[in-house]
Amino acid sequence: MAEPEGRTEPSLPQRRTVAVVGGGIAGLLAARRHLRAGDVVTVLEAAPRVGGRVSRLELDGLELDAGAESFAVRDGAVERLVRELGLEDRMVAPAPTPAWVVGPTRAHPLPAAGWMGVPVDPFAPDVVSALGRLGSWRVWLDTLLPVSKPAASATAGSVIRRRIGRRATTRLVEPVVRGIYSRPLDELPFASLGKGVAEDLAAEGGLVALAAARRQASPAGSAAMGLEGGIATIAEELARQVRELGGAIRTGADVVSVRPDERDGWLVEIASDKRPVRVGALVVAVPQSEAYRLLPGPERREEPRKPGRAVLVTLVLNAPALDSAPRGTGVLAVGGVTRAKALTHATAKWRWLAERAPGRHVVRLSYDARAISGLDREGPVTSAGSLAGQALADASRLLGVTLTPAQVRAHGVVAWPDSAPSEHAPGWDAPHLEVVGSAAGLSGIAAIVSQDFVLSNSQERMTA
Repeated sequence: MAEPEGRTEPSLPQRRTVAVVGGGIAGLLAARRHLRAGDVVTVLEAAPRVGGRVSRLELDGLELDAGAESFAVRDGAVERLVRELGLEDRMVAPAPTPAWVVGPTRAHPLPAAGWMGVPVDPFAPDVVSALGRLGSWRVWLDTLLPVSKPAASATAGSVIRRRIGRRATTRLVEPVVRGIYSRPLDELPFASLGKGVAEDLAAEGGLVALAAARRQASPAGSAAMGLEGGIATIAEELARQVRELGGAIRTGADVVSVRPDERDGWLVEIASDKRPVRVGALVVAVPQSEAYRLLPGPERREEPRKPGRAVLVTLVLNAPALDSAPRGTGVLAVGGVTRAKALTHATAKWRWLAERAPGRHVVRLSYDARAISGLDREGPVTSAGSLAGQALADASRLLGVTLTPAQVRAHGVVAWPDSAPSEHAPGWDAPHLEVVGSAAGLSGIAAIVSQDFVLSNSQERMTA
């Protein structure tokens, strides 16, 4: 039967175009989520490769993690993602050897049972060894002190020092927390140590009880896991899925500005393009300081805290003296003993890496950029005033082994924005705008993956 004259087929709904600014884990997760919802998605990443802090560093023929090399298992979010990506067979636990704490006059293993360095049992042998009998009694005193919810402005340093004393705070908590958040205790809000931590301190009746409760709530086994081949495998698999779903990924695409389009949607200006790109929706998945630079809105009148920089120096060494892992899987520094705040003996921590680097050792040193101001980040290890030379000296001090420039096969330096969570979550409110990951004030892979699960579930309910 012929169609009536003038009748036309109904047009299909036009698919929404989405630009994702930032190709780290948060941006790749957002891209995948929007592709699954039927959007046309392009990821714009300024760096030569995607992954952000979850990317590769190639040294001496080894593919190493440039940033994160493990993930927290406390809420199972990353493990769920790993299984969803089909990477569960690659999950590995770190070696059970404890990390060490090195100070100006003493070095000791970090107590095994604790939360953020706060001991669960003040009189455990490893706690007494680290603090002495008097220090352990001072920690126990926390169980008798009156407790109330800390003020919103209270710093982690002020709360913890008051509860368990200066010695335990300096020797145990400060190195652990600084290693995680790249900020001193007295610059970090106590509330940033975990969701509901201020309320739980009062509810549990003290810091030791809070540590015990948090420890008990954690899954059995290792508090962190890794992947054979490195955590960067997660980003690589996500990028593969984004492309498989029809998404585009542009690397070397430096976004210089974004602004609302008068005709709805957003205009995205890329440094290498002659004209702005018009999209129906925008996802911002960049460090928070960059988000403040890009996004319009009232929040820009509130100057955010100036972010720090976390700098990682990786050394590949020929050092037989490290075969016995003299300081376990890593070291936390206290008391200004080195410019480095922490060291990871990666080939002692991860068996798979040791097998891929026979006869070699890989160590990673973490720095606050302020601590290495003035050092030459590009110079060779033999150059006076070079960061590589400083890292070698710091590694010698922290590992208790003399290391020489001749033992360095290769080294690499990478820098990341401050990893501390935001003191307040920005509330950019604009049509067709989504802010995720670090831009939303989140810190760590687990928090970012958890956010994506929440947004995915919400999206599914809206489209059901």
